[in-house]
Amino acid sequence: MNWPVVTASALALLLVACGGGNGGDAPSGYTLSGVIEADALNRVDSDTNDPETPMVRNNTPSEAQEVLAPAIIGGFVSAPLTASRFGPAGDEWDVYQVDLRAGQPIVLGFPDASVADLDLYLYDRSGTIIDASLGVGSRESLVVPRDDRYFVAVHAYAGRSNYSLRLDAVSSLSQVSEHRGPRLSDPFAPGEMIVKVVNTAGNGPARPEIDVQSLGLKAEAGAPDREQLWRIPAGRAEQVLDILGERRPAVDALRFADSDDLERYRTLKALKALERRPGIVSVSPNYRLQTQRLPNDPLQGLQWHHRNTDLPAAWDLSTGQAPDAEMIIAVIDTGVFLDHEDLRDRLVPGFDFISNPDVARDGDGIDPNPDDPGDSSQPGQSSWHGTHVAGTAAAATDNAIGIAGVSWGARIMPVRTVGKGGGLLYDTLQGIRFAAGLPNDSGTVPPRRADVINISLGGGAFAQAQADLYQQIRDLGIFVVAASGNSAGPVGFPAAYDAVFAVGATDAANQRAPYSSFGERLDLVAPGGDMRVDRTGDGYGDGVLSTVADDTTGSRRSAYAFYQGTSMATAVASGVVSLARSTEPGLTPDVFDFLLRSGALTDDLGGAGWDPETGWGLINARRTLGAVREWAGGAPLPPLLSVTPERLEFGFTESTLAFSLRNSGGGSLRIGQVIADAPWLSVTAGATGADGLGGYRAQVAREGLQPGEYRTSIRVTIEGGDERLIPVSLRVAAPELAADSVGRIYVLLVDASGEAVAETGVNPDGGRYRYRFEDVSQGDYRIVAGTDMDDDRQICDPGEACGAYPTLALFELLRVDRDLDGIDFSVGFRAGRPGLSGLSSGGADAPGGVDRVTDPPAPGVARP
Repeated sequence: MNWPVVTASALALLLVACGGGNGGDAPSGYTLSGVIEADALNRVDSDTNDPETPMVRNNTPSEAQEVLAPAIIGGFVSAPLTASRFGPAGDEWDVYQVDLRAGQPIVLGFPDASVADLDLYLYDRSGTIIDASLGVGSRESLVVPRDDRYFVAVHAYAGRSNYSLRLDAVSSLSQVSEHRGPRLSDPFAPGEMIVKVVNTAGNGPARPEIDVQSLGLKAEAGAPDREQLWRIPAGRAEQVLDILGERRPAVDALRFADSDDLERYRTLKALKALERRPGIVSVSPNYRLQTQRLPNDPLQGLQWHHRNTDLPAAWDLSTGQAPDAEMIIAVIDTGVFLDHEDLRDRLVPGFDFISNPDVARDGDGIDPNPDDPGDSSQPGQSSWHGTHVAGTAAAATDNAIGIAGVSWGARIMPVRTVGKGGGLLYDTLQGIRFAAGLPNDSGTVPPRRADVINISLGGGAFAQAQADLYQQIRDLGIFVVAASGNSAGPVGFPAAYDAVFAVGATDAANQRAPYSSFGERLDLVAPGGDMRVDRTGDGYGDGVLSTVADDTTGSRRSAYAFYQGTSMATAVASGVVSLARSTEPGLTPDVFDFLLRSGALTDDLGGAGWDPETGWGLINARRTLGAVREWAGGAPLPPLLSVTPERLEFGFTESTLAFSLRNSGGGSLRIGQVIADAPWLSVTAGATGADGLGGYRAQVAREGLQPGEYRTSIRVTIEGGDERLIPVSLRVAAPELAADSVGRIYVLLVDASGEAVAETGVNPDGGRYRYRFEDVSQGDYRIVAGTDMDDDRQICDPGEACGAYPTLALFELLRVDRDLDGIDFSVGFRAGRPGLSGLSSGGADAPGGVDRVTDPPAPGVARP
C-alpha cells in the first residue's frame, strides 16, 4: 500500500498543533493527544538538513557537540556541491566530544553506499587524528585505544546522507571485526596496496583493463589474473592523489601524530579512490602480519599439551606413519631452521617469499631457500617462530631425540613469509598460493600441494578477494588452520574468514588463555599455554615446548624452548588434522567441519555446544581419530543445522542483527518454525529457500522495557527432528530525560486506507514530545512519528528516527469515536521498521519512508 503525498489544500480535517498545520473552517470532530518519549541513549546532530530545526555548528573540534556514552546519535552530513540548506560548502563534518573507555566500539552506519560515502575519524584531546576508518561500504568502525576524552567525527566523502553513530558501552565483538573498512591504526606498509583488476584474456595472456602507470603508480609484482602489488613511488603520494582526483578532505587541514601516520593516511586515501574506479575488482592495504606467539624465556620441560588433547591414546590408533598416508603440513611463517636435529628428516622443499632483502636478512628477495637465518640481528633475540610451530605439529618422534610432534609421519613444507619486524600480506598470500599449488610470484609450484596449511600469523581486515582465495583453497580439499590472535579481542584475520578454521588457545587447566582472541568466528581451541603460572607442577611456566635454534654463540644449533600463544595452539590443531587425514585421506574440510559442529572431535569446555570463549571445544585427538574412522566406515552424514553467529548480543545500541541457518551435514533438512521467545524480540526471514534455510533478521524493541539486562532465545525447530536455541541478550539503559532527544519530529495521522491526512511538527521538551490533533473525524487511524533530518519530505526512511502507536512492531489501527488522550508511544533511531512493511511511499530518494503531509517550506538559507 502506498501513502501518497497529500497537500494541505486537500486535507479534509483541521490540524492544530505546535509547529504545524493549516487554518480554516472544518467540521467539529474529536481530539487526539499524547506524549511521545525519545528512546534512552538517543541523541541528535545539532546541524541536520531539516530547515525547521536550529543550525548549531559542530564542524570542527573547537565547535564539537558534547555527548555522553553510550549513545545512539542520528545525524546528517553532505559533501560540498550537494543539494542541502548549507549551500555549496555542504555540511562536510559532524564532530562530537565524548569520554570513552578502552575497548569501546564506535560504529557508523548509513543507508546506501551507492549514493553516499561517509568516513569515521577519531581525534585525541589536542585535535590530532589517532585513527580513521576509510572504507567504501555502508559501515565504518573503530575501537577506542585507551580511556580518555575524544573527538569523534563523521565525514561526508561523497554525496549526502543520514547516519547513525553508535557509541556502545559493551564491546560487541561482531560489530567491529567483520567487513569493516581499513583503519589508520591497522599495521600496513605505507605506499603499498594489493590490487585485483578486471582483465580480458582473449587468445593471449590476460590483459588488464586499467593502466597502472597512467595513475602514477608502479606495479611491483603479481599478474592480471590474480592479486598484484602496486606501489606509490617515493615522494609522489600527492601527485598520485591529484591524478586519482582525491583531494578531500585537504591533508593540510588535518593534524597527524607523525609523518608515518600522514603517509599511511595518504595510502588509505589512494586505496579509497582506486576502489571506486572502473576496472578495479578489489584493493586492500599490504597489511603487516605478526606471529601469534607471546614473548617468553627458553626453558626445557614436559609436553603437557599432549596429555590435554589425549594424544597418547590417539597414537594407539594412528601415528600418521605408514601404512597410513603421508601428509604435508605447510607452515606459513618465519621459515624453519632446516638443519634442526628434530626436523631435518621431516622436511619437503618449500620457498622464501619475503620480497624485501632487509626484512629477509638473507641478502636477496624471493628464493627457493626457506631456511630461517633469524628475525633479529642480535644474537639470542630471534624468535625461530616457524621452527617452533613446525616442531609442535610434526617433529621427528620416537627417535630418542628432543620432543615428539603431534603427527609422527607428517612432512613439513616450510614457506617463509615473515622476517625482521614481521611480514607483509602480499608476500604471505604468495606463500599460501604456493602451498596450495596455485599460480604465484615464484613461477613454480611444489610437486605435491599441502594437505594442511598452518597460518600462525595475524593482521589486517576483511577483503573479499582474500575470502575468495581461501574458499578456492578449501574447495581443493586443503585445510587452512589459523591462529585466532593474541589480543583477547575479536578473532582476527585470516582466521575469521569463513573457509578457515580459527583456533584459540587454552592453558594447562583447559581454560581460555588470557590472551586468546575469541568471539563468533572462533571454531575450536587447543593448548597454547600460559607462561605466568605452573599448574603442571613441573617447575616451569606452562608453555608449549618445541624446537627452536640457539644462535647465542654466533652460529645456529638445535635447541628447545617453551612458547605460548595461539600460534602454538594452531600448530597442535594442524597436527591433529594431519593425523586424522592420514588415517582417512578422503577427509575434507567440510566433513571435518560437520564432525566438529556435531561435538564429535572436541571436549566441550563451556556451556553445551558452541560458546564464544572456546568455540566448539578443546580438540581431542583420540575422539577425532575415532569419529573420522566411524565416518569413513560408510555411514552417510546426517543433516546438521548450523547457525551463524551462534548467539546474538544487542548491547545497549543495536536494534537489528542478522543470522543464517544452513545444513552443514548430509541429506536434507527443513526448518519448521523460527520463533522469538520474548515479546520484545521479532524475527523475519530474508533470502531463504523452500527448506527455510538462509538468512534471517532479528529485531528488538526496547519500548516499554525497564532498564536492565534481558536474555531469551530464538527457537529453531526442524521438521521431524530436534530444535535449536539461539541465545539472545539485550541491554536497556535508564532514560536521561534532560538529554534523550531525536530532535524535531513530525507526527502523522494516517487513515484506514493508508492516506496520511494530517501532520504536526513537535520539538522536544525534556525528552518528551506532546502532540495534539483536533477536529478529527470519526474513523480508524494510525499514528506514526519520525524525524526528517535530510529534508526529503519523508519520515521513517533509513537513518531517521521512527516510532508508531502502540509500537512499530504492532502499529495498530486506533478507533476514534470520542476524544482520546494518553495515545503515548516512543520514537528512536532504530534499524528496521517491521510495522511499516509494505506501507512505504516508494520515494526514490528514501525507499521505505512515509511521505509527510505539509507543503515543503521555502529553501533554506546557506550558513554565513
